[in-house]
Amino acid sequence: MNKIIRKKGIADNDFEFLWCEFKALFLRKKILKELENSREDDEKKEIYEYLKKHRLSVFPYEYTSEYDLNNCIAKKDDNGLIYIQTDALKMYMKRSYKSLFRAKRYYNNILIEQDYRSPHCYITESFKPEEGDVILDIGGAEGFFPIKHIDKVKAVYIFECNDEWIEALNYTYKDYKDKVHIIDKFVSDFSDGHHISLDDFVKEYGLEHENLYIKMDAEGSEPAIIRGAKKLLNLNPNIKLNICTYHQARHEEIFRKLFKDWRVENSSGYMIYYYDFNLKKPYLRRGVLRISLQ
Repeated sequence: MNKIIRKKGIADNDFEFLWCEFKALFLRKKILKELENSREDDEKKEIYEYLKKHRLSVFPYEYTSEYDLNNCIAKKDDNGLIYIQTDALKMYMKRSYKSLFRAKRYYNNILIEQDYRSPHCYITESFKPEEGDVILDIGGAEGFFPIKHIDKVKAVYIFECNDEWIEALNYTYKDYKDKVHIIDKFVSDFSDGHHISLDDFVKEYGLEHENLYIKMDAEGSEPAIIRGAKKLLNLNPNIKLNICTYHQARHEEIFRKLFKDWRVENSSGYMIYYYDFNLKKPYLRRGVLRISLQ
């Protein structure tokens, strides 16, 4: 099996984003109409009240207004790449990001996404990478997730196949080459020249018994990733999982069944990921599941 698996349906250029924004005008009205029948649900009532006053948002909550992209510091480096100055280090954008505005908008959206009130927030005070953990960041993109944990964890493996993001990641983590490893492969339920299963990966790198913190945001490929980690999940109790569930309608249900004997909690609230061309009901979806045995 040597076909490279790629999901298409997520907007990834300016034209596609604009098209999704146009469609959002009609989707907002449809969601409001549906929410009229579920206003006894406090979580959905909050979204209903938000959408009555605002345009459609991936994160339909008032807290998002606290973030202003003008507070983000973006500069162009001598290498031609734009970087964002985070609290810890310079986080580089991919080369096709030509404007400071676009870079700041991207980073501002990350901050909104990872606010503790966000349905896409990975961590909590009790569920986060700890001292000596090994982070597997599947779907790394710009590599924001490991940044705040970089000095306390033992190692970081970022899985990213986009050449532009790989270039940016190498600059972002240039001072951590002994700790941060970029893996140019798709994580799936099999291994070949372009793909690797987690079972094969941890065996190859000798990570079977490490304390693993696995974050996966893989545009809907999360079930295949879990299928490729059966041995690991059965043998290693020291695993924490962040699994994004908003890409497909039934993913939350699927993972709750798969991990019925584990501790499973969802992030608060719902996302409306209208940048997915193929978005279908339910439009409101849980963003992340946090899963562990302990």
